[in-house]
Amino acid sequence: MKNILKSFLVVAATAVSLTSVSAEDLKIASVSMEKLFNEFHMTKKVQIQVNVDKERIQKDNASRLEHIRGLQSEIEKLSKQRGDATISDKKRLEIERQIKLKVSEGNAADNERRQWLQRQNKALGEQTGEEKRVILEKIQDEISVYAREHDFDMIVDQSSRSATRTPVFAFMKDKYDVTAILLKDLNKDAPAADKPASTDK
Repeated sequence: MKNILKSFLVVAATAVSLTSVSAEDLKIASVSMEKLFNEFHMTKKVQIQVNVDKERIQKDNASRLEHIRGLQSEIEKLSKQRGDATISDKKRLEIERQIKLKVSEGNAADNERRQWLQRQNKALGEQTGEEKRVILEKIQDEISVYAREHDFDMIVDQSSRSATRTPVFAFMKDKYDVTAILLKDLNKDAPAADKPASTDK
């Protein structure tokens, strides 16, 4: 998630040439990209679907594990029968053959389960990543439109963090924060049940 967000951060330039524009001439605003992403109704919709898909995968995996455990139980029963001193050598050989088949079947089933689980998780991760990318592009577009309409020189991401996990912007006055305004615009088309309470300042 954080790696995806980094590619869409709106970060101020580290230096501004005084020959072209003075600091006083700059019109700057700030947003929390993290909050915009987390509280966007499209993000919540994607997360709900992700949870549904994860639950489905877990249930299918549990069913496959139950089958494997059933094979293990059968192997244990056959092993006890093989240890019975009263059975004939022919019967013991037959039981050993059945054990080998069950062990082979169990190993194959577990290998297939692991590969299936890996494929499922990879597909889910790729699908979720693509959906989040689309969401972040929509958020970025909304920010760009707002910045142009209100003639902002830059809109910086107050939630961005440096490599040391410290805030990139140590301080920013609340009056420059337009997160609530943008969040309201982003959620204007949300279903009534999904619309958050107004947070306008």
